[in-house]
Amino acid sequence: MTGSADRTCRAGLLLRAKISTAGLLTSPAAGAVVSAATRNRIRHHGVRFDVTDAVFTPRQRAALFWRLYETAEIGMIHRYVGPAETVVELGASLGITGAHIASRLAPGSRLVCVEAHPGLAAGLRRRLEPHTAHLTLDVAALAITGRPGPVLFDLGATTLGSRLRDPAATTTAPATTTAPATTTAPATAAHAAIGISAVPVAGGPVAVPGTTLRHLLADRRIDAFDLVSDIEGAEASFLLGDPGALDGCRRAVLELHDTVFAGRRVTADDLLAAARGLGFRVLRRRGAVVALTRDPV
Repeated sequence: MTGSADRTCRAGLLLRAKISTAGLLTSPAAGAVVSAATRNRIRHHGVRFDVTDAVFTPRQRAALFWRLYETAEIGMIHRYVGPAETVVELGASLGITGAHIASRLAPGSRLVCVEAHPGLAAGLRRRLEPHTAHLTLDVAALAITGRPGPVLFDLGATTLGSRLRDPAATTTAPATTTAPATTTAPATAAHAAIGISAVPVAGGPVAVPGTTLRHLLADRRIDAFDLVSDIEGAEASFLLGDPGALDGCRRAVLELHDTVFAGRRVTADDLLAAARGLGFRVLRRRGAVVALTRDPV
């Protein structure tokens, strides 16, 4: 075995060991212990969360306690997001990342949180309000798509499997509740193993309102903004379909996904190349998550 092959083998073994360990730490039994020990008040990277809401599963509570929830994204939020007058978050999910964004913003700033999943969007404002008293909070139950109008949204067993399904459109994510094979499959497998994106709702599809990033910004009169996005491939709708929508974006933390755009497969690396072509430079990359800036060096 060559040195390179040996390193690859060892890296694979280490990843599997980490996934196995994470699975044990975030098992339903571990989550029940965490809930009882913390009384559902979990401190996570300096922010305390009330996780009594039924949308939080035992696995998620344990993942928060052990700091295994969206580790790369939250780390980059704390390092690179803010100060900014306005931050737009696409794919706000449980509100955990939104609360971390809020902790970075000065009084009087504005936070716009967008979530397509009806079960998550319904209580999003309630979950965010304890963390955003110093801000103007705008919560929108919308999918980001290639054109405005209703779209079908498959409710998977996890938010990793919940995604847009619009057979009439070619700019949305694939019509499946199963995440496509991606260059970041190990990270996706790790997320699934510890259940950090699990939502106790499955089924679908359901119709949800959709809009473009450009329309979202125009409707809210947003010119300059920082962007945080994790929308399971729908980021192609603006990175490739309408790059001008990002003209006012100074910094971004994006989770990039392999997807289908205009009838062809595009990879996370293709999307990153598109961002670079728009004048963004990479501050940091960790797996599928990348921090970008247009600030001068």
